[in-house]
Amino acid sequence: MYSKYLHTKSTQKGTGVFTKISIPANAVILEFTGDIIPKEQTTFQPSDVLQVGSNRVIGPSGAIDDFINHSCNPNCLVYIVGNRAFLYSLYEIPVNSELTFDYSTSSTDLISEWRMDCKCGSYNCRKTISGFQYLDEDLKKEYIQKGMVPVFITNPNFYQKKW
Repeated sequence: MYSKYLHTKSTQKGTGVFTKISIPANAVILEFTGDIIPKEQTTFQPSDVLQVGSNRVIGPSGAIDDFINHSCNPNCLVYIVGNRAFLYSLYEIPVNSELTFDYSTSSTDLISEWRMDCKCGSYNCRKTISGFQYLDEDLKKEYIQKGMVPVFITNPNFYQKKW
């Protein structure tokens, strides 16, 4: 993994995670390491947790993985295996680039539960971020085709352990 080649840096949008080296395509960059919490019991803001199942999230870890920001034009995806989540590069990421993923790819939240005003500045910025179900149909298909959407969203009837 590439954790030792990452650092945080303050930007106009807040603190983000940046590379010290070029990262190849399809590389495991880091693992999200916070505690697993039942979704309905979390006391954290939805943008401070990572949903890893229909009924569970990974909370803040106090480590660098807490600072991975959203982008509507991401260079990473989150791959979820059971209760574990890994950040992968979508393509080669140049040195000094900020690492980002689309927060909507791992969220089932309704706008009434969580919405975020986006400040990513991408040419295709959606301005408002919430659950996967609010994405444009073409973008949903693209994200699913690229393997960016976890099974608890693409196949909600797939068995998952309940708390």
